Amino acid sequence: MNTRGLASKQPAGRDISRKEESGEADERVLRLNYSKLRLLILETGTHILEFCQSINIPVLAQETSYNDTIAKDISAGVYNCIIIDGTRGDDAYREILNEVSGKPPFLPVIVIDGSLQFLRNGASENIARGDLSADRLETALFNADRLCKLNNRTAILEMELSAFIEEDPLTALPGRSKFRMRMAKAIEKAHAAKVPVSLIILDLNSFKELNESRGHDFGDEILKTVAKRLFKFAPYNSIVGRLGDDEFALLAVDQDFSAASDNFAARLMHEIRKPYVIEGQKTDVSATMGFALLDDHDTADGLLHKAISALYAAKRDKEPFTVYTHEDDIERRQQLRLAQDLPEAVASNQLVLHYQPIVRIDDQEVIGVEALVRWQHPKHGLLFPDSFIPLAEGSGSIEALTEWVLQDAISQASLWRAAGDRISVSVNISALILHNPAFPQMVARLLETTSFPAHLLKLEITESAIISDVNRATEIVTQLHDMGVCLSIDDFGTGYTSLAYLRKLPVDEIKIDKSFVMNMSHVADDEVIVRTLLDLAKNLGLSVVAEGVEDAETWRMLEDLGCDVAQGYFMSRPIDVEAFKDWIVTQPWKQELK
Repeated sequence: MNTRGLASKQPAGRDISRKEESGEADERVLRLNYSKLRLLILETGTHILEFCQSINIPVLAQETSYNDTIAKDISAGVYNCIIIDGTRGDDAYREILNEVSGKPPFLPVIVIDGSLQFLRNGASENIARGDLSADRLETALFNADRLCKLNNRTAILEMELSAFIEEDPLTALPGRSKFRMRMAKAIEKAHAAKVPVSLIILDLNSFKELNESRGHDFGDEILKTVAKRLFKFAPYNSIVGRLGDDEFALLAVDQDFSAASDNFAARLMHEIRKPYVIEGQKTDVSATMGFALLDDHDTADGLLHKAISALYAAKRDKEPFTVYTHEDDIERRQQLRLAQDLPEAVASNQLVLHYQPIVRIDDQEVIGVEALVRWQHPKHGLLFPDSFIPLAEGSGSIEALTEWVLQDAISQASLWRAAGDRISVSVNISALILHNPAFPQMVARLLETTSFPAHLLKLEITESAIISDVNRATEIVTQLHDMGVCLSIDDFGTGYTSLAYLRKLPVDEIKIDKSFVMNMSHVADDEVIVRTLLDLAKNLGLSVVAEGVEDAETWRMLEDLGCDVAQGYFMSRPIDVEAFKDWIVTQPWKQELK
């Protein structure tokens, strides 16, 4: 049965855009507006159509299957919601799901009596036929509409970010990515022609304070003026870019500033320090600069690193500028030494794990821990992962380090389990490991060796790790899921990834980034973001962990919002095994909730 134009034949529908006379309508009903609903139903029978008619939900069209006419109508924006009869199986609707969920403008799709695979293929919600009711469908329509709007806002943000990456919209200079690409091409030509290349990184002094005292509009005008002066001052055949915030770069081909750096630096500094008059207000601006000269084997990234090292050295020594030398690059050499020490650190058990409890909110039960690696370095003391994980990724040690962390964490969790504490253990996984085809076999081997239940192991991956290679990440994550391992999206909400990708992954939970949770009791926007992410997760059938819970007030807010699980300093900082043994008995944090 193909029926089109049904909306004109149906009653106008209940007016649920205002309060009912009998009392206050709930928020969901207040925000639904059937006058804007353009609903398409795909079913071979009529039971969904008849149900919608029975509760006065207007239907624009009903079709038995997806076809070219529907595809054209969707492209033209005829429909803004689709309901599918899921009993035919997801294969029958795979094409339309890919069409409406994989790219903007996203359309919400509600499935009646379908499988979980519909959600993985892009559907917004799945309702069992036995659960179908007016209230359930209205809730699904409301949630689907919110998810659709969120997806489209994300897509717009991605486009805006892409434009920013290509070109800085404020100064019209190349942004960091575009500058880096143009710089790489210039260096390749310079190597071939054997001509010198000089790079200057320039950072404005006290710009943050100026922004706060004079306002961001005033700061923007300063940045635009600096860009114009730098562009005008740059020698012929130069590339000028804005690397971010108040940091600029100038690459000059066939120029060796190191021979006469004092003179060049003085002239550039004089140019930057000329008075700035913005809207009648006069101010002075100074800068710190790092210089680097291209060596025979330097790449674009290598030259950038050298210039940034020189900039940091100038700031450290409180000098207006510094020319890169090997002696000044202390931090870089220390990083290289640490990278060289890493394999020995793994082999000789210099690594240790600290554990941060993960607590279920409704009954305050400890259900898991996150294992966080530390390096007990023989010379430098206890090092945190930020100082050596990037080194492990860059030096090829990340696989051995990850295996050590997994083995130690699983072994410790096995001991807790044997003692009667049935808690899960979470481990952060690097993007490089996530894209390694051998990683699932590593996990399987460790689980088999220890006889540890797969569902008690939780692997935390980031949005950025997924989006950097969606196909590979999906393949690896699916293999781990099929083994029974739990998957969690860490730092959720901070990435610019498309939710269309994330919804197709067989993950079990999301961890809301602490940057939103920590200030939600003081910043209204953060509370709204947390609430929205919770609604999104529930709509996708995912558990939610809120990171960064640092006080009782935040705990209670999350409890009121229906959040599942909490993690943060309010309960405990990451602690070693012995301290955890005492903590789990006493749990002093609970006293503050009484």
